[in-house]
Amino acid sequence: MKYFRQFPLLIFLASILHAGDIPQIYHRVPDKFYYDQFDWIHCVVDPGSYQLIDVGIFIKDDIKNLYTEYPMINDNGVYTFQLIPEMVQTDSFIYFITAEFSGFSLLAYPEENPKTNPVIVPIVQEKRSAKVIAVQDVVKLFCDLGRNIDNVQNITIFTRYGQTGRFNPEPMVFNKGRFQYTLRESSDKNSKLFYYIVILFDDQTTLSYPSDEFDKNMDYRILNGRRS
Repeated sequence: MKYFRQFPLLIFLASILHAGDIPQIYHRVPDKFYYDQFDWIHCVVDPGSYQLIDVGIFIKDDIKNLYTEYPMINDNGVYTFQLIPEMVQTDSFIYFITAEFSGFSLLAYPEENPKTNPVIVPIVQEKRSAKVIAVQDVVKLFCDLGRNIDNVQNITIFTRYGQTGRFNPEPMVFNKGRFQYTLRESSDKNSKLFYYIVILFDDQTTLSYPSDEFDKNMDYRILNGRRS
């Protein structure tokens, strides 16, 4: 998804309008999920004048009749739920989000009849765009976002060693003004690392690399740390 720079302003204005009033759930619905791959769902909750107790997500696919409830994890104000590959193996991923408040019972997204009118996200089997590097040549990968680094919640790199299999998510570590990932050593001189990177911003929008949106920003760079 594109980085929508006005979204923090909308949250700020909404917080002013609803301060002392009813709570709100802010959520950007994903365009799609990829079959048999890890992914995330994010939301931001404005509690208004109420005390937020818990945020959860109810999920099912287009085969099951019953929802399964999971907690969403608070990551510096952004509530997150990680999808594992076993959850995205049908045609659609179906869910709704709930927030529980003291003295207010429940708030849901979608707000009206979430159980019968849930969010439905298509699951596609197309391949994700990925970069490939030779493991024997590169020891580290760096993600440099220039001055936008202060707007970043976290960065995840999805890696796969070899042509087939699942991409596995690993956090990129912030160090000296940029995020980095250290490659595993391999005894196979011909080993290839396939990878893509997902940047989560404070406003819960995401940006992927490789992508045209990433390339359009001159301050954004992915650098290779070469082996000596």
